[in-house]
Formats: sequence, C-alpha cells, structure tokens
Amino acid sequence: MELITLSKNIISLLVFSKPGVPWRLSAINGLPNYFAKRAFWSSLSSEVDRFPGAWLLLGDFNGICNRQERSSNRRLDGGSRIMCEALDNLGMISIPSSGFFYTWFNRRYGRQWVNFRIDRGVANEDWWRLFPNAKLQLLPQTSSDHHPQVLSCFGQNVFPKRPFRFEGAWIEDRRCYWVVNHA
Repeated sequence: MELITLSKNIISLLVFSKPGVPWRLSAINGLPNYFAKRAFWSSLSSEVDRFPGAWLLLGDFNGICNRQERSSNRRLDGGSRIMCEALDNLGMISIPSSGFFYTWFNRRYGRQWVNFRIDRGVANEDWWRLFPNAKLQLLPQTSSDHHPQVLSCFGQNVFPKRPFRFEGAWIEDRRCYWVVNHA
C-alpha cells in the first residue's frame, strides 16, 4: 500500500492486491455542515483526474441518498443531495451489505429517535471488475454510535454464523436450571 492523500476527512491509499493492477481505497469521514460537504465532494470529484483507475470509497459519508435510508420524516438535506450527485458523477455503485440496514442512530429515545444509513461502501466499474463478488457486513454497535463495516472483496461471509450446540456439561452446573427458567 502507498499513501496518496491524508487529511481530517479522507485517507486514500493505493492498494496493490493483484500484480500489476493497483486500485485506490479512500476511507471517508463525512462532514456535517452543508458548505463543508459541498467543498469536500467537489474536491473529491477532482481527484479522479489524479488516479483514473479502480476506486473504492468506504466509511461515514454523513449523508443519505433517498428517504428509505432514514427512519424519520425529515427532508433530504442539501448536503446529502450534493453527495449523491457527486457519487453519481463519479460512477459509483453501492456495495451490497448484510446485517443491519441503518448504520447510525442519534442515541436519543422517544420522538427524537432517528436512524440513518450514512455509512456505506461504493466503488466504480473498474473496481467492480476486479472484485465482482464484494459485499459489506455491518456488525453490531459497541461503543460507537455507528455500526462497524467489514468488507469482503470475494463475497465470503466474514463472520459465519455457527449453529447452536448444546453442551452436556451445562446440566452439571446448578445455575443452568435458573437460566433456562428465566430466559
């Protein structure tokens, strides 16, 4: 890997995963306000001239592209529209994901509670030719208000589900009866 860009809101690397076929990975930390978003997406659009090959954008885009990507009735803000237009102009295609649909919530409850799908992965056609089976897996939230994303370039389930297996030794534990009755 080779560092291309490093700033507060983007880290871009040139990745050499196949001999002779480098591709660009950009980790995004989206901006919250309209004017900053406009400048960010405009500058990112100009980056394609510096490296016209395969490109993957991954991270917190801090914007949604349609009403289905939110749980509230709020309008789509102007910054989100700018982001979506930039992604369309760059020819970016969403990477399918499994796990949780919404990737962020505001940690409020009641009527102020909202969920958004602001974290995502998108890639251009050149990248999709290299990794046609790619998918994202969204993991449960831990200490962050975002769901972590794990990218599999080859389509495998990164964390396969294990089947439940009963352990005979559990019967010997006196607490087992209580746990079963109170589950």
